[in-house]
Amino acid sequence: MTDDVVKEILDWYRQTAQDGLAGDGVRFAEPLQSWLVHGYPEVKQVLTDHRTFSSDERRHSAQPPPHRDNPLLGSLSAIDPPRHHLLRRLVSRAFTPRAIQSLLPSITDTVRTQLAGVDGELDVIDRLGHPLPVRTIAALLGVEPDRQADIVRWTEAITSFAGAFSEDPARRAAFRAARAELAAYFGQVFAERRARPRDDVIGTLLAAEPDGSRLSDEELLDFCTLLLVNGHETTRTLLVNTVLCLAAHPEAPARLRAAPWLVPAAVEEVLRFLPPIGGTDRFTTGPADIAGHPVEAGRRVVAMVLSANRDPRVFAEPQEFRLDRTSDEHLSFGHGVHFCLGAHLARHEVAIALHALLHRFPGPWSLSRIATERTPVGIDVLDLALVSS
Repeated sequence: MTDDVVKEILDWYRQTAQDGLAGDGVRFAEPLQSWLVHGYPEVKQVLTDHRTFSSDERRHSAQPPPHRDNPLLGSLSAIDPPRHHLLRRLVSRAFTPRAIQSLLPSITDTVRTQLAGVDGELDVIDRLGHPLPVRTIAALLGVEPDRQADIVRWTEAITSFAGAFSEDPARRAAFRAARAELAAYFGQVFAERRARPRDDVIGTLLAAEPDGSRLSDEELLDFCTLLLVNGHETTRTLLVNTVLCLAAHPEAPARLRAAPWLVPAAVEEVLRFLPPIGGTDRFTTGPADIAGHPVEAGRRVVAMVLSANRDPRVFAEPQEFRLDRTSDEHLSFGHGVHFCLGAHLARHEVAIALHALLHRFPGPWSLSRIATERTPVGIDVLDLALVSS
């Protein structure tokens, strides 16, 4: 059963890319009322040209977003320059190579602690997928990770409250509860930090005056929500997808044990082959042209990263998972002004975890259980258990 589920996931990605890249890779999807863009140069155009293809859904979508009260729509990833540049500079120092290097010992310690006592079977998500990124992003923000279960619940409720999903009463109720709890939690953190300032990301945000005035509590909350959500979701999904890829290719774990220097390349290939996001939205600020297709203002344009990463014009044998691939031109962390701030941190977290897993599970990898959920542009793995054959 688990082998069938993994095959279904891999087949879905392969078939989606293959179908999307047919013709010129640009088409209007009537059910979604959106333009889907699949080809590598076209996806790169959409991600790069922020003046034409805006990230600001509230401002540029012709249809009012049903999830407009989601804090992610007011965060750094959903606003355009020039304010985007002002705010990005505030937190960029938290992601410098030196800052990330300082986090590596704690990441290594978290992986070691979480794998201690594991015998025979590993619950990938509960043991590593949640605690590793939550503890890392908590250290980055300067907050205690003792609310791990709440942070996981908050981020999952917020990320699942988007588009048509926001019309689901259960998801709406979970979102509202998460939003209220998250606001109360960070409200307390902000008050404590104002009383006793600290040199961390939240301290930087509290003291900042990017345009001559302090950030509002709502802007501060949007910032922290984005860091929590992206820091947690991206790393968790990348780790899960790494396990899926290595379990689906039985020769891969042994090869990486024999050549551990290939681990960074393996992480890059997972990013290309099974990216943490299937696609990302942009909104046209005026009339636009994509590969000769006229697109009117206010249209949603979905840049299908999973297809762009398998475009044969850029990647040789794109449907094959290859550990020795030298190209790192995938678009899984975006491109242009919205390139993921935490890209290198996520890479380090997963590489450290992968080294440990290769040692802990010495044979070919297989899965004892797996549960998934379909999303509009991908398949989310909700449960995953790894064993060594």
